[in-house]
Amino acid sequence: MNIEPDDVLRIAAKLYYLDGLGEREVAKIIGVSRSKVSRLLTRAREKGIVRISVDDFEPRNSVLERKLKARFHLLHALVIKMIAARSTADVRRTIGYFAAPFASEFIHPQNVVGVAGGRSIAELIHFMSAPRALQGITVVQLMGNIGPDVSNIDAIELSRVLAQCFGGTFYTINAPAFAPDVASRDVFLSHQHVRSIWELFEKMQTAFVGIGTLSNSAFIERGVLSPADLATLRAQGAVGEICGRFYDRNGRECKTEFRSRVVSIGVNELRQIKEVVGVTNGRERAQAITAALRGGILKSLIIDEEGAQAILEAEPSGDAA
Repeated sequence: MNIEPDDVLRIAAKLYYLDGLGEREVAKIIGVSRSKVSRLLTRAREKGIVRISVDDFEPRNSVLERKLKARFHLLHALVIKMIAARSTADVRRTIGYFAAPFASEFIHPQNVVGVAGGRSIAELIHFMSAPRALQGITVVQLMGNIGPDVSNIDAIELSRVLAQCFGGTFYTINAPAFAPDVASRDVFLSHQHVRSIWELFEKMQTAFVGIGTLSNSAFIERGVLSPADLATLRAQGAVGEICGRFYDRNGRECKTEFRSRVVSIGVNELRQIKEVVGVTNGRERAQAITAALRGGILKSLIIDEEGAQAILEAEPSGDAA
């Protein structure tokens, strides 16, 4: 193996890091190719010749976290700072990146972990990694499939990715999120494969869920619900949705036809799980998030600063359930 002399590594590092020269200029001075300079700089870092020091950045807003935990009696609150105004996609990515190391710690050996679909959860799971050797992890899809074309934000795909990340076993619900009628739903629920999933729901310790609104939901985007359906849901008091379950301002599931057609974990079942983590963002979801918190559906929350502030404004102190 051709090991570069340390003096060559030192001069390359000095020219690049201290003198501010580009790789092309460094290459001309020390008489090597530009690609060789890149390798020299990498080697200098590996050998400790270059030691990069950056003042630590705290990505979480601890003040808002304490307020949320106190207001809603949460187990955990992760409020991620936003440096500047960004697109919603950038906000989700930032939340996912900075929250992932903490969220990974929510999963323990022998856990049964439930996963719903959604863009915010997708970003979180993308950045998650097993913090230690975990044994016996079981990952379960919390709701049926929104459509036949699986996307990278669907519960079935996110469950698979998380199980692979943690070296666990993945269980899927082989059914649509909404059956065409009650009889069809009952047929799905009676199947042994689906019944085995419901048995795992009873053993579940942790669940990651998204929070939908009646104006911003994957069910709307994918054509599962029509404008007339939304009007019906609003008329019956629905303000939010979790796992295809529509609930009112107090977090109680609305008695609509969709309740008897949905193939997913129930609201009451979610309340029985020790750790249900809501992963979301944005001021526009404040009403839906607050209702889920008020109803005791969520036990922890991962959100951005703007969304957290909107929730605290929407729920005056002392009014939370």
